[in-house]
Amino acid sequence: MRADYQALAQELEQGGVVWRVTWLEGDTLGQTTQSVQPPAWLEHGFCPPGQTVDDRGRAVLVECLRREKTLLICGGGHVSVPVAQLGTMLGYDVTVVDDRAEFADPARFAPGVKAVCAPFGHYLSREFPWDKFQDLSVVIVTRGHGADAVCLREAVKHSLTYLGMIGSKRKNQAIFQLLMGEGVTQEALARVHAPIGLAIGAQTPEEIAVSIAAEWIATRTSGQGSILPRELRQVLLSGARGVMVTVVRKSGSAPRDVGARMFLGVDGTTVGTIGGGLAEYQATCTGRAMMDAPRAMVEHYEMRSGEAGRSGMICGGDIDVLFEVV
Repeated sequence: MRADYQALAQELEQGGVVWRVTWLEGDTLGQTTQSVQPPAWLEHGFCPPGQTVDDRGRAVLVECLRREKTLLICGGGHVSVPVAQLGTMLGYDVTVVDDRAEFADPARFAPGVKAVCAPFGHYLSREFPWDKFQDLSVVIVTRGHGADAVCLREAVKHSLTYLGMIGSKRKNQAIFQLLMGEGVTQEALARVHAPIGLAIGAQTPEEIAVSIAAEWIATRTSGQGSILPRELRQVLLSGARGVMVTVVRKSGSAPRDVGARMFLGVDGTTVGTIGGGLAEYQATCTGRAMMDAPRAMVEHYEMRSGEAGRSGMICGGDIDVLFEVV
């Protein structure tokens, strides 16, 4: 039975959320269901990927899968360049908007960053697809108070994972007073991290970017679901055949969490990782060996002793890995 990953990738490309249930034992091992709503038998609020049992007591992996996190940077100045670079390093789809062509030049930013030259108010109110994203963060680092206010006025209307604005407390308070005079509530403004970034004594643009990125990480809430990375979606959308290797259980300090995936193509390609090291090597060998006789199965890899211990590659944990035919 082939897992319908292509349909999953297509749904995620549209910006949706897909609940995926994979059975992990017995005659149903490797069977899946995919829907935009959680299964009725699932306890409310279960969102991080993990094992549970279905309404018939069978072991299942439940995942709420999404696209990458998205980062919108308002302002293309000296701070936004390292912020955009860190965003891409941390797995965000990054867009930078500025109303000056020289600061919206794609050549200024890391590969993959989308740079847009447009008036802030017009772009944010009429062009940027706010409702498309399930996990959107906004960083406001424009050249001045007026542009900051324009961007914040639009950003506070939306449900965001993170919203931060650069500037002194006095300057930010003046913008807050302006927006409250227009009817923006204190509750909405309380979600704004201003001044932006953790207080680490940052001075240079690069240090400020680190403080901002650290604040994203520190303030992210759990339960955002798993991400099927872009590179995996692309290979699945291409119709490639092979084996998908997925971490379905983790204990101890194994390097990757439940839901980490690696695709092994019949053409020899490898996309993604389940943590590297000996366990990934062994899983790769197992996946390659099953190409001729494909079937769903679960294998256990221990990283506490044995060959891993003798090689000095001890993470101190172990993982169960699901192999699926794609």
